[in-house]
Amino acid sequence: MKTKPISELVTPAEPLSAAVQKMTVTGLQYDSRKIKPGDLFFAIEGFESDGHRYLPQAGEKGAVAAVVQHVNPALDLPQIKVADSREAMALAAYAWHREALEKLQLIAVTGTNGKTSVSFLIRGLLEAHGVSCGLSGTIAYWIGQKRIDAWNTTPEAIDLYAMLAGMQRQGNRAVVLEVSSHAMALKRVAGLKFDLALFTNLSRDHLDFHPDMEDYFHHKQALFQQLKPDGRAVINRDDRWGEKLWNGFSKEKWGFGRREDADVRLVRAELSARGIDMRIAVRGDEFDVHSMLVGGFNVENVNAALAAGVALGIPVGTLQRAMARQKAIPGRLESYPLKSGATALIDYAHTPDALEKALQAAREITRNRLWVVFGCGGDRDRGKRPLMARVAERQADLTVVTDDNPRTEDPRRIITDIMAGFEQKEKIEVIRDRKEAITHVVKNAVSGDVLLVAGKGHENYQIIGKEKVPFDEVAIIKEADLHA
Repeated sequence: MKTKPISELVTPAEPLSAAVQKMTVTGLQYDSRKIKPGDLFFAIEGFESDGHRYLPQAGEKGAVAAVVQHVNPALDLPQIKVADSREAMALAAYAWHREALEKLQLIAVTGTNGKTSVSFLIRGLLEAHGVSCGLSGTIAYWIGQKRIDAWNTTPEAIDLYAMLAGMQRQGNRAVVLEVSSHAMALKRVAGLKFDLALFTNLSRDHLDFHPDMEDYFHHKQALFQQLKPDGRAVINRDDRWGEKLWNGFSKEKWGFGRREDADVRLVRAELSARGIDMRIAVRGDEFDVHSMLVGGFNVENVNAALAAGVALGIPVGTLQRAMARQKAIPGRLESYPLKSGATALIDYAHTPDALEKALQAAREITRNRLWVVFGCGGDRDRGKRPLMARVAERQADLTVVTDDNPRTEDPRRIITDIMAGFEQKEKIEVIRDRKEAITHVVKNAVSGDVLLVAGKGHENYQIIGKEKVPFDEVAIIKEADLHA
């Protein structure tokens, strides 16, 4: 059984007692329900509960000690006070798995939109280069060559670092991680040092968590301070926040985009229903790339992944072959032809910017009418709801507003917030039942129409209250098409 002394895992705010210094632990845990005898418990102040409330339970279940921000003097359980128990937890998890983690090439992808697609693409490029690559992201985790559904974009540090170590044991030499602003703010990747960090873009999102866009950007920017001394930054220079990041970063960096001084420059792109044909210039040397991904916004995603590949030293021929083989990313403009001659697209777009880009991509392959079905998540940023309505009204011919993941919020209030953004409300259909809304547009579509079902993408559930209810949009589309 693996053991480590507490003194190697935690840096306390005050000197450890001699008794605690001699203690060894057999595991790390932040969920008191999962504690086993010998574990070190981290009391985390969460959004819905505070781990300090469960210190008595931790002691009863056999924890040897607890790491806390507030000591409970009434307990016999040894308590180690730290300034930030989340950061202490991440650093302890890193120390616990240090040997495996330091053998991995770590690549981080951050930004508002495109993280998932870019992460999948980079993994494909590395695999084609002969580097077995794990993945931790919004849709799935790849451990060795095994795929499992993701439960969080960036899991808590104890879970994440154990998973990364598992990837290394299963033969992965590199790992691509999607790193959210929440993960940075909550110290979920503290201690990790990255070989490469990539910034896609920044637009309005998560302002229920961040007080403003500057704070949102600050936590994205902080990721780039965790690069190794020889680590490389890959930055979208077409994005104004990317340019701000670029100007403030002094180490090795690669810029991508359309601008003339971009290191990995998009010379041109031709879009069609069969994908994207691009010409790329890498510091003056040009080459052609084909991708099966569709839509204008995927041009940026492909360019980003290619820039990462170039920065990682992958040969151009490998980049070309790997990109040509990469199929659609799950839930990212996944296409389903309908017997009416229409096409249904499923996309994860759940921000104003992402919805606009998805609709623009859908318009490029629309020969008749463009429909959009969308809603907004409950218990999240209310300010983006009318903004998404304005995007839909501007970009689509026909709009159906429906439920997304209402969570614990009243779905009617969410709909009201969305409707406030439409100028011509009488032209908008509201069908709250999401299955009914999707079925409606499938049955009323005609040849040449494109139907964009936006907001949930790869998710196979709806969150209603605090319950996850099975919800498969692909199955709903196919069933509606069968009976159309």
